[in-house]
Amino acid sequence: MSDPVILRDLKQLRKLALLIHNQEEGAISKIKFKSEPDRAKYLRDIRENYESVLGLLNDGAEVKRKFDQDHDRSPIAREMFMYVVHSANRALQNVRNYTLRTSYLSKVSEHSKSLIKRLSELNPRDLASVEHLTEELVVSNNAALESMRKRQSPASRSFSKLKWIDGTGLNPDKLVKKAQEKLGFKGPFKDLKEEEKLQVYEKILLESGHGGIVEKWLSRAVGAAGMAVLVFTAGTMVWDILSSEHPFQTASRDAVEIAASVGGGMLGEVVGAAVATELLAGVEVSPLFVTIAGLAGGIGGAFIFGAFAGLLIDSLIHSGGSAGFSTERHRCFVARMPDGVALARQIAAES
Repeated sequence: MSDPVILRDLKQLRKLALLIHNQEEGAISKIKFKSEPDRAKYLRDIRENYESVLGLLNDGAEVKRKFDQDHDRSPIAREMFMYVVHSANRALQNVRNYTLRTSYLSKVSEHSKSLIKRLSELNPRDLASVEHLTEELVVSNNAALESMRKRQSPASRSFSKLKWIDGTGLNPDKLVKKAQEKLGFKGPFKDLKEEEKLQVYEKILLESGHGGIVEKWLSRAVGAAGMAVLVFTAGTMVWDILSSEHPFQTASRDAVEIAASVGGGMLGEVVGAAVATELLAGVEVSPLFVTIAGLAGGIGGAFIFGAFAGLLIDSLIHSGGSAGFSTERHRCFVARMPDGVALARQIAAES
């Protein structure tokens, strides 16, 4: 995959969102659903995703315009606008599975609305509040930008060469537990504070040589909505790096596509098809690893998706990949999703 290009022109971002929307519609149209209402539901979800990106960009542009002549608040408004722009880039280029993108956009939108409200109510003479809001925006904006820059760095591609992965293999829960122990955090990962979970994922990113997303540790300055975005971003980056360590066989992609080819398939059966195919090739992978790879990184370019995906990946991120994991009760589908990075490069080259 090509390194990402950061699009900062709103027209270009809107064009990227539309291209991805149209290609996702095409992918969904090729799937054999049990009924047309089922297909219509997923098409609505894709449309809502597209509209969420447009809404996010419009809100960012409006807050920048609204405070453009405000000497005290215009710098904060500009930082907020760039946070929205970088988050939209990440959503469209890095989060290829549209069902996960729905979850990410929901978190970013909630955070953005809370920031806009705080800015609108901000008293410029309240220096503590000004500093607090500015710090949260700087941390959040930097995290969105750094996650874009570092996702495809050479360091991320050589993760398995490091001693850090020794003894954990491609087991997400063991990797998280090892990082947690190094930080001295006691108890189950799911019971940690959100900022502690973020530190665990940051530890994995840093130890991999990939680099973290939070340059300046200011957990006090990040509210609940902002922390939710940071944990999701760092967690999915770890899953993406881990899944990139194991290029799946073409046969595995074919197997999951066949398993979900008519009316979808139960997640356990689809995951089991990939596990069995990899085992025949002499490679042992866990159902958890295949599930994370299928949701976040793809299996040979094919992604597992379904109504459950956002909730499941949230559960995996907040449990460190260990709590309440089940592949049995979820109906899923498999499709090859658009490559947002390649499309962004195409748009940038045209301008």
